[in-house]
Amino acid sequence: MNFKRKEGFRFVFNEPIEAKYEIYINSKRINTEKYNGKILDISPRGMKLFCGPEIGEYLRNTTLQVEVQFVLDVTTIRALGDFMWSKPLGSGFQCGVVLAAQDDIDELIISEMKRRRKKEVLQSKHKKS
Repeated sequence: MNFKRKEGFRFVFNEPIEAKYEIYINSKRINTEKYNGKILDISPRGMKLFCGPEIGEYLRNTTLQVEVQFVLDVTTIRALGDFMWSKPLGSGFQCGVVLAAQDDIDELIISEMKRRRKKEVLQSKHKKS
């Protein structure tokens, strides 16, 4: 399945962000497991998520959802989304996730990305000094 991103910006991380995720099919959690993943890039409405091999058996399901929990700067964010595409990568899968419309989550992601970026810029300036 192809998915075209139409957002104004996407933040790509130099080092992927650690995340935990839970898998849902038809809005029902498939088990009680929380899996480890990595966020490769993010925007207020989507992300590229690296998932482990456990996701492979579910990827053919067209109603596959995920709840992702992560920290961009200081606040823990829990966001719901739908898998839009996937491709094998190493021992797991790189997946495109479109986040459900959640205004408070959109704003939180933007503010956390801004704070994180400011800290990165300041750290970079201190290293050069």
